[in-house]
Amino acid sequence: MKKLLLTAMMCLAFSVPTMANDSVTVYSNGNLVADKGVIVDGRTLVPVRGVFEYMGYTVEWDNDTKTAQLTSSDGSTVITLTNGKDTFTINEDTITPDVPQQIIESRFMLPLRAVGEAVNAQVDWNGESKTAYINSQNSDVIESTTEAATEETTESNTEVTTKTEVIGNTTITSKMNVPFVTIEGISSDEVPDDAVEIEVE
Repeated sequence: MKKLLLTAMMCLAFSVPTMANDSVTVYSNGNLVADKGVIVDGRTLVPVRGVFEYMGYTVEWDNDTKTAQLTSSDGSTVITLTNGKDTFTINEDTITPDVPQQIIESRFMLPLRAVGEAVNAQVDWNGESKTAYINSQNSDVIESTTEAATEETTESNTEVTTKTEVIGNTTITSKMNVPFVTIEGISSDEVPDDAVEIEVE
């Protein structure tokens, strides 16, 4: 009896799907999507609402028909997805994804590849970390690129360059590191000490 019970428990453990092993981290236009994606039959599916809202789409859900309608910010693109159907539509075009769109743990999921095709988005996949990156073609600069540019600008601004020029009877000495100019005879409490200084002889 104990052996039979143990066997039944082992079968149950292997039959229950484990979302933790197949969960996928998803970024849309540089934003971390709150809901996880999932891998089904070797295909990556991502949450519709989180992904498309970060791309500027309005998501409407009809619970009676289990249909999601996604509308772009300018109204030019309307995507219609119905749970369990083998196809979905983009305006008047019909798309057949590798895996049907489906509801998993109360989340409407769409295959990652189909997202890229639907909105002409760039899709990247990191197999080691199981992370999907989706960036629409008209999105702003990716956050990491922006941060790198900001750091580079900050470093360049900290370098002080002193330059002296003589024009006629006028000697101009400048220290360049911030966008401020100090002219002799004009003062301001907001101007830093290392601003540009111009001396007139």
